[in-house]
Amino acid sequence: MYQRMIFTHSCSSNITAMVLESYYRLEGWAEDLPRLKFAIAVGIASFFGVFVGSLLLQELTTVHAVMMGVTTVIVDYAFDPR
Repeated sequence: MYQRMIFTHSCSSNITAMVLESYYRLEGWAEDLPRLKFAIAVGIASFFGVFVGSLLLQELTTVHAVMMGVTTVIVDYAFDPR
């Protein structure tokens, strides 16, 4: 594992440290997942990202979000070097 450096602002150091600690825990959990589960997790995150973006922009539909999630799962599983 590589060394991480945490830079925090003095008035928000507790919040920043808590957010970074949560991020690093999530990253460690995701790195330990098997190849298929990791691809599915990335696909689900992609689906929700596109879905929320479509709600905010009111341009895309749910079908686009689902297709992006499925495509992400397939591509990530196919090209993941694990």
